[in-house]
Amino acid sequence: MARELALHEYSHMARNEQSHPSHTQSTAEALFLAFAGKSVERRKLTHCYQIANHMKDIYADDITLQVGPSDKLVAFLESELATAVADRPTHPRGRRMTATTDPEMTAVNAAFALALVERHDLVPRDHRLYDLARTASRDAPTVNVQGFKYRFLSLDDDPDESEYRKALVDAAEEYVLGSNDSGQAAD
Repeated sequence: MARELALHEYSHMARNEQSHPSHTQSTAEALFLAFAGKSVERRKLTHCYQIANHMKDIYADDITLQVGPSDKLVAFLESELATAVADRPTHPRGRRMTATTDPEMTAVNAAFALALVERHDLVPRDHRLYDLARTASRDAPTVNVQGFKYRFLSLDDDPDESEYRKALVDAAEEYVLGSNDSGQAAD
């Protein structure tokens, strides 16, 4: 998978050189806009950075998947999601000495994986990724997997800075606050 990963990283570099908003927008700035005057759990804030990274990856992989194969990427997404779904606490009240994956972030990761494969038409609708995403969704009922999938899937190919900032702010607000019903633009 080294070649595919290198190609993915080169795609990030290309997006930086193009000054694509997904790669120039400060995540910290977007989060300040999203949560001004609000108290946000550190864990949720960390997850927002992962959501922003997923958005960057969507744009990098738009390049990657135009020039490289997708089979190893699909296998990687499936493997990672399967591992995360399997690594959840069996007793929510018990204390584990080792780390587990966070079910909420696993649900967002599942939405990202589905959006990526649908955006590039990489797998049929009966692929195992869909079963894993349903399981992840059941494990995190507060996360709207279909909503996040749509957010990632519907990112404009060439947004301007304001459009991208708003998409990032809205995604963070949806994750932390449950919805974006403030009605305010990000700018």
